[in-house]
Amino acid sequence: MDRWALIDAHFQDETLVTQQIDSYNQFVNETIPEIIEENKVIDPEVGDFKIELKGIHIEKPTTTEIDGSVRRLYPMEARIRDRNYMASVYLDMVAIRKGVELQRARMRIGEIPVMLKSDLCWLKGLSSKELVELGEDPLDFGGYFIINGKEKVLVAFDEAAPNKVFVSKENRSNVSAVAVIHSTRGMYRGKTRVERRNDGIWIAQFPLAPRNLKWIILLRALGFTDDQEILDAFLGEKEVLNDALLNLEASAIKTEEEAIDYIGKFVAPGQIKDYRLRRAQEVIDNYLLPHIGTSPEDRKAKGYFLIRMAERTSEAAYGLRPFDDKDHLANKRVELSGKLMELLFRFAFRALVKDIRFQVERALARRKKLRLNTVVRPNAFTEAIMYGMSTGTWPNRRTGVAQNMNRLNFIAPIYMLRRVNSPLSKRRKNFEAREVHGTHFGRFCPLQTPEGVSAGLIKYLALMAKVTTASDAEKIDRLLKKLGVKPVVG
Repeated sequence: MDRWALIDAHFQDETLVTQQIDSYNQFVNETIPEIIEENKVIDPEVGDFKIELKGIHIEKPTTTEIDGSVRRLYPMEARIRDRNYMASVYLDMVAIRKGVELQRARMRIGEIPVMLKSDLCWLKGLSSKELVELGEDPLDFGGYFIINGKEKVLVAFDEAAPNKVFVSKENRSNVSAVAVIHSTRGMYRGKTRVERRNDGIWIAQFPLAPRNLKWIILLRALGFTDDQEILDAFLGEKEVLNDALLNLEASAIKTEEEAIDYIGKFVAPGQIKDYRLRRAQEVIDNYLLPHIGTSPEDRKAKGYFLIRMAERTSEAAYGLRPFDDKDHLANKRVELSGKLMELLFRFAFRALVKDIRFQVERALARRKKLRLNTVVRPNAFTEAIMYGMSTGTWPNRRTGVAQNMNRLNFIAPIYMLRRVNSPLSKRRKNFEAREVHGTHFGRFCPLQTPEGVSAGLIKYLALMAKVTTASDAEKIDRLLKKLGVKPVVG
């Protein structure tokens, strides 16, 4: 078999940076509308005034000359004139005060960087002759940005898979196994832990929760007051059921209100009971496994999830299942440009909402008429975007995300666009994380990595490796229901 013929056929439809462009296109076409839908009402909570978002429109890059004329902005002109190759973002807004519509308009909220050869780029779909006429290299793959005339690359990162349970063994004498999940919803990423002590007691931990919170107390707070209901949720291993019975007997708290008040005494100490209950419920809804949901109706589902986490710790402790391998690629996700831009967009949009609230409060204090063009300032959004793209510092405190692209030779840009960094500290040894894993075969180059402190933490995709974009979870959920899978709750 002619292997080179197979490789040539592969690259007829794919390029070495296709995954970066596909990820960015998904961000523009799917993720941005989802973010707007999540925040479709901007409520400053003053003066009975609110703004409803009805739609989004993103234009391709343009430039405005001194005489006021607007025309297309092409990448080569952005390079020569030290301009930003960015697209204007417009939102259809409706201003409402006391239930009465004041104004409806399409407002410009700012700009986002445009990736070359993406759906927003003027170069997409052009022939080699047309690219040469525009001053572009026909062999250039795209996949990068132009900020202040400089070509910028968003370097990919490999992270532990979000919303996935990992069971591991810790170097603590009183803990036999720990189940950890990084629950992610929007920009929020919180860690939830269930650890099994050597005496069989399960301890739960999540943000703002009291220390050494017994798993059974948290389960009671989620509405599991019937012991038989809890036991029926386990799969039936004798050793695991013994641990479950031990935990049921470990706490005198039996009702939901008692459990919520127990948590409330830690999250709202010294407050009256009604406030303690309300505050504890807010903490449970918003900080415990937020990827499942943040409403009271999701508490049962969270309880079943915690049961499964506890079950896995006991299975690992009794040798019924192996501990998870954190370095296995099935337990990792590569964050490409689309995911990185999503984090930056959410941060910038939050800055915009904060600025709108400030402008509304100031207008009401000065008794001015509330109009969209006075409370919506595009600078707040664009400045947050430009800070990340210019400095390379991202909202999650990660540095070196946006880097100047190396044009030393033809290979150098591809080299950077297929680079994958690890978020682990370079100062720590992390021997296992630096080693070549068996799942790297065919996905990462086993040889190419820098020398010194970065050895093994900076990797490069193999020649024919491709990173897929995220799938719609709702489509998978509908497919499972169609195949007859019944939900545990509801």
